[in-house]
Amino acid sequence: MTSHKTGNSRRDILKFAAGGATLAATGGLMWPSAAMSAEKLKLMNLGFVLGIHSPSTKGLVENLPKLGVELEMQRFGKMRDNVQAVLGGAGDVGVSGPIVLLRSVQAGSDVRIIGNYYVHTSLVVAVNADIIKSWKDFEKDEVSVGINSQGDITQVMTIGGMLKNKVNIDKVKWVDVGGSGARTKALIGNRVQATIVHFDQLPQLQKEGNFKTILVPSEHYHPWINEVVYTTGAWLDKPGNRETAVKLMKAIISAGRDATKDFAYYKDAFLKYATIKGKDKMPESDMRSYWDTIAHKMGVWPADNAFKSSHIENLMPYYKAAKAVTDAPINFAKVVDESIVKQALKELG
Repeated sequence: MTSHKTGNSRRDILKFAAGGATLAATGGLMWPSAAMSAEKLKLMNLGFVLGIHSPSTKGLVENLPKLGVELEMQRFGKMRDNVQAVLGGAGDVGVSGPIVLLRSVQAGSDVRIIGNYYVHTSLVVAVNADIIKSWKDFEKDEVSVGINSQGDITQVMTIGGMLKNKVNIDKVKWVDVGGSGARTKALIGNRVQATIVHFDQLPQLQKEGNFKTILVPSEHYHPWINEVVYTTGAWLDKPGNRETAVKLMKAIISAGRDATKDFAYYKDAFLKYATIKGKDKMPESDMRSYWDTIAHKMGVWPADNAFKSSHIENLMPYYKAAKAVTDAPINFAKVVDESIVKQALKELG
């Protein structure tokens, strides 16, 4: 049986670590698996499921039990709580952004990154094109850039574009705005002149003014790494756990392959698992258009998982420029364990 728990806080983590967390306490849902499972895996995931996450979620919930792994999945509203749960031993593996994991490594934590949850992102950098006509316009006194928060992926993603286009980032004004809905309103209201939104929000934005995309991460980075699967060295080194990790990545990779080639598979995953309000009323043409963009134009679920240590290491200059990480050295050959995905691909063929 696969169980799914939502709404966890730091207090829930401590309860779970002590053996006291229950479905009732977390308001979770449970889905039956297709087979009885011999192995158990506690996975700590993010607190929401967008279209880009839906196939991987389907892979976890439906594919993993067929491989003989009983999954208990908990969701956390805050990424740091997710990571704390795994590092504290309440969870076995997790899904998180690389920045918080690398900061944990620099603080001395025993992190192992073992695969991509997907690559790239549905986020893009949008600008008021009446004010920003080139990258150098980001240096203007009247320009402010809306981000979620200092040092997070929205800032790092934008800084990467700035540095590649020779913007003096010391002249750029950043404004912490919050989530994509708040950032969109700030852009329309001219409180900021550039911000990060999901690409499918752009058509609505363009009804409100002259807004254009200046950066699409899938076209700018090779690739952009947004969310990864991770664990600890202590868990990975226990007998049998590497085999379980391989099954985990097989479930995620196979789901991504199926979603890339088959809209029906993606649609099923989206309708079952996405946490987006109104998804059941979304026109199929809109759903198909979104799928075609992320699956084929962006290529967010590559057949080989596109998992390499160098892909994460290549983003370090942008992480450092945003002060998202420190200058403390990281042994990427140790922290990023490519062997799990390599074995998963070997077994999948």
